[in-house]
Amino acid sequence: MPTPQRRNVIQQLGQTYRAMMLAFDAQVGHPLPRWRIILALAERGTCSQKFLAEHCRLDPASLTRQLKAMEALGWISRATDPHDNRLTNVTLTVAGMAVYDEATPRRQAFFDDALEGMTPAEIATLESALGHLEAQFKSVASRAKATDTDAKPSGDATRPAHVETPTPALATSPGKRASRSRA
Repeated sequence: MPTPQRRNVIQQLGQTYRAMMLAFDAQVGHPLPRWRIILALAERGTCSQKFLAEHCRLDPASLTRQLKAMEALGWISRATDPHDNRLTNVTLTVAGMAVYDEATPRRQAFFDDALEGMTPAEIATLESALGHLEAQFKSVASRAKATDTDAKPSGDATRPAHVETPTPALATSPGKRASRSRA
């Protein structure tokens, strides 16, 4: 069980992240997830949606919502990959590049403002601590994923460990719905 001090540090990290997201949006003018997409496209050129989801650390549904909004604003265009019909490629338009060019100085100002008053040594210590935490979080997730995989039956690996099948009586009972657990 974590000590109160350790628990509070992790809680503070979450609160700090949320405050940083709000401040970034306020100063830069774009939510951080959207900015990550703009930045990736500006730096790398055309990218597949699959690459963007991994690179920007967004789940595919969230990425699609962001891309639809950006497409409606005229900032990106999407097209099926000519070599692989399963992929959709995303490209920053001229208007999207103008958004990038206009917001980039505000992004740098955000970094400067956020770290104002910290010495280079303090910034280095913070960067080291955050790098350590990121590695720890990845390790915890990896162990949890391995434990979850080990707990599944050795039969069909794609089938959930337990699926509740509604009985005819349950499925037809008034006021009740049949439910299925999701893996």
